Formats: sequence, structure tokens, C-alpha cells
Amino acid sequence: MEGPIALSIVAQRQKLSEKYLQQVALLLTRNNFLLSVKGSGGGYLLSRSPEQIFIYDVLDVLEGNIAFEELPQGEESAIERSIRLHFYQKLDQEVKKVFEGLTLAEVTKAEWFTYVI
Repeated sequence: MEGPIALSIVAQRQKLSEKYLQQVALLLTRNNFLLSVKGSGGGYLLSRSPEQIFIYDVLDVLEGNIAFEELPQGEESAIERSIRLHFYQKLDQEVKKVFEGLTLAEVTKAEWFTYVI
């Protein structure tokens, strides 16, 4: 595993705001995905191996609930209920299945993955 990487470097490479990355890093640190290393040569690094980090968990932290299904706020018609139960609920289950079983290691080793931090 490489040493810590400074957010300023990531921001420059990815053409992102460092302020935005600070917010993301804070969320990921608070949720035990990243470790913050202070001082000279400091920055951020993964808190555990990429094989132990599941994409669904990261998405849940960064995006919140990624469900398509919206629970009714009042009465729902029979067609709304049918669509929710037979379409959105099943879609959510499939999306969750894909992302729950997918690790950061698998994503970064995928043939299509060319992202460099």
C-alpha cells in the first residue's frame, strides 16, 4: 500500500475543488474508510485493504439512500403501489445486490477502470 496522499494532489490530478475533496475526505474518515495522517508527508490513506471496502457502503456514506423506491407520503393508488412494489422495490434489491458484493479492489482491477488518484 502506498503512503498517504495529499488532497491538493488529488484535486489537481482530478481537476476538483480541494474544498469539495475535504468534505468527502471528512465523511470517509468519520465512517472509517480513510485515515488522516498529519504532518510533513501527511494526507489520507485507506483504513483497510481495498478487498474489505464495499462500494455499497461507500455510496451509502457519500450519497445517502440510493434507493429508487420512494415510500408513499399519503394514500397511494393501486397503480402507484403496484409500480412501487413490482418495479422500484425489485430494482432497489438488484442494485443493492450488485454494489453490496462489489469491493474497491474489484473495481480498481476491472479492465475498464483507468482512474488514477
